[in-house]
Amino acid sequence: MRCLLLICCLLTVKVVELNYHTKHMAKSAQDLQRLKVIGKSLQKQRIKTGYNQPQVAERLGIEPASYARNETGKSTPDILRLIRLAEIFECELDELLIGISSKPDDQAKYIASLLQGVKRADRLHIVKIVERICLISKGKSKIE
Repeated sequence: MRCLLLICCLLTVKVVELNYHTKHMAKSAQDLQRLKVIGKSLQKQRIKTGYNQPQVAERLGIEPASYARNETGKSTPDILRLIRLAEIFECELDELLIGISSKPDDQAKYIASLLQGVKRADRLHIVKIVERICLISKGKSKIE
């Protein structure tokens, strides 16, 4: 019986260590940037729906500081929390994640979402700027 108790204690310690290391692993620069983009997306959707951080936290059943860390990119919301947030914000899950994709189609959708609410004349200027940047990046134009 003592042997079984010792094994359970050792397993518990290992699980705690694994959870600690998983939560505190150094993230790559790309991962940190993705967390920030997700956080900005959460903030944008929250503001769009008229909620404040404490209200969202209450609906999630978590502390406001915990939700705030999701918006600042300091913590990683798990997939179930993201699904719940999409339900709270009445949006599609991909709307919360689209800004982190490296696929051109997803990036185009993300840019389109950024342009929502921008005046037509301003959008035209922005498109011209993006066109110019693309030409420069492809080496077909020079910076003047």
